Amino acid sequence: MKYILTFFLLVFLSVPQLVLAESSGLFSKIELNELPVSSVYGSMSPYISTSDSGITTINWLEPNDGGYAIKFAKYNNSWDEHKIVAQGNNWFINWADFPSLIHMNEDNYAAHWLIKSSSDRYAYDTQASISKDGGDTWSKPIIVNQDGTPTEHGFASLYQDGDNLGLIYLDGRKMINEMTTDPNDTGMTLRATSINLETNIISEQLIDGLVCECCQTSIAKSSQGPIGIYRNRTEDEIRDIYITKKINGKWEPGKLLHKDDWNISGCPVNGPSIHADKNNVTVGWFTAANDNPVIKLTKSSNHGDTFSTPHEIGLNSAVGHVNITVDRKGNTWVIWHKKISNGAVALMLSMLEEKTNLLQEMIIDETGNIPRYSVPQITNHNDEVIMAWTIKVHDETSGRGRNTKTFIKSASFKINQF
Repeated sequence: MKYILTFFLLVFLSVPQLVLAESSGLFSKIELNELPVSSVYGSMSPYISTSDSGITTINWLEPNDGGYAIKFAKYNNSWDEHKIVAQGNNWFINWADFPSLIHMNEDNYAAHWLIKSSSDRYAYDTQASISKDGGDTWSKPIIVNQDGTPTEHGFASLYQDGDNLGLIYLDGRKMINEMTTDPNDTGMTLRATSINLETNIISEQLIDGLVCECCQTSIAKSSQGPIGIYRNRTEDEIRDIYITKKINGKWEPGKLLHKDDWNISGCPVNGPSIHADKNNVTVGWFTAANDNPVIKLTKSSNHGDTFSTPHEIGLNSAVGHVNITVDRKGNTWVIWHKKISNGAVALMLSMLEEKTNLLQEMIIDETGNIPRYSVPQITNHNDEVIMAWTIKVHDETSGRGRNTKTFIKSASFKINQF
């Protein structure tokens, strides 16, 4: 189905409804296609990935008898029939920390998800599995973290590491230690692991010994290799975005990407997003330094060695939960959350034009039905921007009446007019 965005509020007459609102400038010319995802009420946490070979996938969580399943689909002008990656009843389900799946090469895919390791609220491990037949069957999962502590292990970012699977993730093994005045003794760490196609761990590395506890990581590959970004934590509780590169098989110590000086005593649950193409790297993130919430975008033309002065989006109205992609003309597309009334958020789409630095934005959904800590997704697939997000819906079929649940929405549009 195709819909042309105008300056008026548009409502898709489907269940659940996809609400599109006011747009500006060139955005008024967008033709938006709704992309049904084969999911059910209660589905949540979509994740979209486009591989080096141009294969785009979506995966999500879907409830089943007593637990959850991870399902995924490939994109071929629409989402194909879904396949099941794994299912279980001992999983850790959380808005901020969610499964992901990537296409590696040929028929090889990899996925990760989270399983509880004890009855403690945030005691869970990261599991990974590999498929060699296009996602029809999956290997016995391996626990990525090998420390055996009942602590938090998650927020993983996966990438193709030669013929292997690579990932960076947050590892809380030190958080079981007795509390001291030094956060290095009990703080969250950032670690890296590589796993071969037989699901054997072939390398492990500590990247950073003190990072923010529950902000998503993100990873992309320039022509020099993988680049990871994450929210760091200093002893003085400054939580700014750091960058690390994998050079000659080893991850470099993280370094400050941009000095925001955001002093906050707890994790803001708001990770960064990165996109890379050849030597060009773009990073987007949220900060509320000096009580000024804003999304920032910065670019590098030298593989992330140096970055431009950041552009700002949504000053004093941004809630964050940023995801970015970049089209072949260098325009940056940003999907994010904006504060509206009563603690609710609107789903926004912005575009920073490469040639002019002109910033345009559009409201995708301002009904208040976007879960505040959910993370919307965006990618560029052959000059088509594809988005996915979770909404809250109301299922009135229950005998108990109105029952708030969730549902996944996905949509796309061609970007050849930009």
